[in-house]
Amino acid sequence: MQTIDQQTINLRAKLQALDAEGVWVVGGSLRDALAGRHSATVDLDLAVVDAQAWSQRAAMQLGVRPVRLSARFPIWRVPLADGQIDVWSLPDGDIERDLRRRDFTMNAMAVPLEQFRRGDLSGLLDPFCGRADMQASRLRLVSATALRDDPLRMLRAIRLEAEGGWRPDAELRAALKRDAPQLARAAAERQWAELCRILLSARWLWALRRLEQSGLLDCLVPELAEGRGVEQRAMHRRDVFWHQIDAVRWLARLTGSSEPRGRRAAALWRELAPALAQPSVRQSLEDWRLPLRLATLLHDIGKPQTRAVDADGSTHFYGHAELGATMARSRLTTLRAPERTIGQVELLIEQHLRPGQLASPGRPPTDRALFRFHRAVGEAVTPLCWLFLADSLAAAGSAALLPRWRGYAGHVRRIIGWRPRGPERVGRILNGHEIMQVTGLSPGPLVGRIRAQIDEAAALGEVQGPTEARSLARQLARMLDAESVSESVVGDDLQIDARSPTA
Repeated sequence: MQTIDQQTINLRAKLQALDAEGVWVVGGSLRDALAGRHSATVDLDLAVVDAQAWSQRAAMQLGVRPVRLSARFPIWRVPLADGQIDVWSLPDGDIERDLRRRDFTMNAMAVPLEQFRRGDLSGLLDPFCGRADMQASRLRLVSATALRDDPLRMLRAIRLEAEGGWRPDAELRAALKRDAPQLARAAAERQWAELCRILLSARWLWALRRLEQSGLLDCLVPELAEGRGVEQRAMHRRDVFWHQIDAVRWLARLTGSSEPRGRRAAALWRELAPALAQPSVRQSLEDWRLPLRLATLLHDIGKPQTRAVDADGSTHFYGHAELGATMARSRLTTLRAPERTIGQVELLIEQHLRPGQLASPGRPPTDRALFRFHRAVGEAVTPLCWLFLADSLAAAGSAALLPRWRGYAGHVRRIIGWRPRGPERVGRILNGHEIMQVTGLSPGPLVGRIRAQIDEAAALGEVQGPTEARSLARQLARMLDAESVSESVVGDDLQIDARSPTA
């Protein structure tokens, strides 16, 4: 008798009481059980004659409420505290007909629920040799029309390769290229869900290559494809499209927890290893993993529309970061991405040039520049620095950058390691009400500008305590015209001695 490890099945005792007559375990839950994959949660896919009736009975027994997942298809979910049971209606109770309509052979197997709960595979139905394909790590279509029947299956194929290492056979690879334009028929929410899992998988870089080779990447993000053939300045080795792909490759190497392959890549990584060993840096890169990967892939999508060539032949892309951030927001909104993720990607793209602009070449950034950078980007400081490094390597290449890499790594370490000299909490010395008291100002934008200047001076150690802060507030109130505040007055060139006597 063929058996499955009971730990892999992961069925809780309370599920034993559920009606198992005419119920089949199918799809991913059976595939993962056969592959010996352990799970801490219940995740079952079942096929029954009447999904609605069975789900309602099961939900009543478990004390939960069933949810219909699709208005188009008879799919129900029974939510659990530690997972879910998804239930599909079988047309006429014909399980073999159901299996013929599935996507890949490894998902077109079934076993009776009662046997599955016992770890017994003697009743396994495998009409398309899915188990043999699993053993060969081969991903194969059930039918020639499987992708056109549901175009999202194309992204699912790449996700299964990324997560489980199942390699598409030649027929599937050809079908992905042939049917890629059909992806637009799949719901945006479903596309986003698959894309997220792809980008967060262990083999995400390989999966990105598969997306590009199949044409699916161009369908997912048409703005990215516009960079093909768009030449850049002489310092760039590749066109806009391939530059962004190269940046993603370097990001993967520079964020890894172990030394990457290749002499140059390893040497570059070793310079960053002390920073990567810091828990705060590693946690920041982990927290921003998805938006950082997306932003690195899309950081220059604004270049094709901003490219201009001067009379002397020099090429520039003024405003491409700002436009690219807007374009990324639009695309991710179309894909129904969460607003938090959209905002993070938008910030990274809009600010991706800034780490390299904090200082003149060969000079360390000033405390003032670093304060303003930290204040502007907040928690994005570390991911922005890694995007800057990946962008630089993709532009110049590792051979050209390696001799100067220690300087790049030192620049990044200074940025992420910078801390204010004075109080770190904004407004700690004087709040808006106190500023109005000492200056006689009414509520308005000028009070906020003065407060920002005081916060900056305190962070740089130029103001020590409330007395000096009040003195600075009075100076600023006299210098700044409340009715017409010039940006140049409160900009980078404003220098005030907070310790000078005041009237």
